[in-house]
Amino acid sequence: MDLPVQSKLDWTVQYDLGMSEETRADTRVRILEAALDTFSEKGYAASVDDIARRAGVVKQTLYHHFGSKEELFREAFTGMCTLLVVDAASSSGSVRLDVQRFVDAFESRVLSEEGLAFHRVMMSELQRFPELAHTMHESWQVAQNRLIRLLQAGMERGELRAEPAEFAAEVLISLLTGVHRGRLMGKPLHESQLSPSQIVDVFMRAFAPDAKAALLDSPIHP
Repeated sequence: MDLPVQSKLDWTVQYDLGMSEETRADTRVRILEAALDTFSEKGYAASVDDIARRAGVVKQTLYHHFGSKEELFREAFTGMCTLLVVDAASSSGSVRLDVQRFVDAFESRVLSEEGLAFHRVMMSELQRFPELAHTMHESWQVAQNRLIRLLQAGMERGELRAEPAEFAAEVLISLLTGVHRGRLMGKPLHESQLSPSQIVDVFMRAFAPDAKAALLDSPIHP
């Protein structure tokens, strides 16, 4: 006997409601991760079937969590931005470790092959999704503000030279975005270029408590 039409339409909803909150959240995360990977590989031309297959769910389940491919693309991008903020959020009590965590988060989320690929896709789709530029700016601003607070705390503990924390954050971010621009253009990381781990050393030396005094005492200083 055929099921009522309403039951045919809503069976995935009924199945989802029978799941625990944790299981539903896990399913949503798997879909987002699959979407990020698939969009990175195939661009916005990636099909919902491809994403559902990669996530190990049926297409109806995907549509229950995300109403459309457009919504899924937005959520995947927003999620990538959020992960950078979360990864670099907490203070360890050591400014060097905090800077290392921030750089590690940038490397894994932005400088990874997946991060670079998705960035290229996002840039190519800005006309279709103009609000993504605002989302990226807001997420980056949150991450930058947290970095400023971490650096300010390090200065107050005497681990860094007393300078405007905003300036110190800009210096670190400029070093990272320089690497990012090179990677986006496909430039290999030559030995003469700073690696993310070397950026931490350069930054810590530049803002060490005695760095300014050492510079003033240098024979090359006028």
